[in-house]
Amino acid sequence: MKKGFLFVLALLVSSGVFAQEEKVFITGFEDTEELTGTWTWTGGAFKESFVDYPTNPKPVEGDAALIVSYDNAGSEWQYGTLNLAIPPVNLTGMREIHMSVYFTPESTGDFAIRFDLPNGNILGFDYVSKVGEWEELVYKIDRKTSAASFMSEISSFYGFICPTPGTAKGEAWIDNIYAVRPANIPAEIEEVLVYGFNEADPTTKAPTGWSKSAEESYMPEMLTELMGDTITPTEGTDAMVMHPYSSYVLNIQTTDALKAFNRWAEVIEIQFDVRIPESVPGSWLQSRLVLRSGITGSTDFDVSEDTKEIGYADATSDWKTLLWEVDMTNHISNIKDPNGWFEVVISTNNDASADGFDVFIDNFRVTVPKVTDVNDWSLF
Repeated sequence: MKKGFLFVLALLVSSGVFAQEEKVFITGFEDTEELTGTWTWTGGAFKESFVDYPTNPKPVEGDAALIVSYDNAGSEWQYGTLNLAIPPVNLTGMREIHMSVYFTPESTGDFAIRFDLPNGNILGFDYVSKVGEWEELVYKIDRKTSAASFMSEISSFYGFICPTPGTAKGEAWIDNIYAVRPANIPAEIEEVLVYGFNEADPTTKAPTGWSKSAEESYMPEMLTELMGDTITPTEGTDAMVMHPYSSYVLNIQTTDALKAFNRWAEVIEIQFDVRIPESVPGSWLQSRLVLRSGITGSTDFDVSEDTKEIGYADATSDWKTLLWEVDMTNHISNIKDPNGWFEVVISTNNDASADGFDVFIDNFRVTVPKVTDVNDWSLF
């Protein structure tokens, strides 16, 4: 019995300590005394939105649903705002937002909804598999965003409904929006600095461990070489500068990530600090990570996975931390192979007028579950 007990404890220790699930119901669009306004998802392609009581099919929760009529009218990517007709909700600590969606049979488009939080926090896209049925969409919230001060008073959401193609039009029903903190979120984690960008490669002059991407973008530079001591790094004595192209591009990448860090298989988050010296031309600037791995000498095992984009056009007066949750499952076999390789690529996406703009990056770190040594436990 003691042996079995120790085995269970070892599993708990190796996988981290997990908390209980928490859930916050946001709305089912019912008419209640809590209503303070009118439910609307407006802007861009949204021609009208209103609460209705459909009977075929019935709403997922209660009797009401939000009906949103959309028509791209030839123009893609039309942004809109969903204003809450209830008092602001406190979503602090929540890690997912769920909502049920039904596209009517005559609807057209990619049947995708992008859901965003305030302050440029893009939760990304989720898709329904077919029209004419209710499906639950799930949007992940990273750890730093879930703890941000604005999460205590959420009064609106943002995003696109069927952003492509330009001819997309139809009707989407939305119901049963709620937030959740799943029980499988590790309660104890540790952040590990992987790149401080404090030294330059003597050959390329780029920060050690980094280079322009294989897709031929600008070579990254050292912050002090470009800006002197006018910008204070968030870690160490220096930082990295990357330069966006005139549109979306895979910008810069690691040169030997497996040499820089030996626990990539355990990583659950990647984050770094970012800042820009002034307002970005075109007013918008976003980045995503691309994680790539393979085995030297063969392309049979190559894996490439994209994360969501995060915006940081607001990071003009201070550093802003960008954090991505990652799943390393598909890369583990490549990472552990003696001839395996792994790399992290940072993209930029911006208006053409921002070509060559300066973006400062520092304090590149990863998050891994905190593992307690069983030898440190006094079990008996």
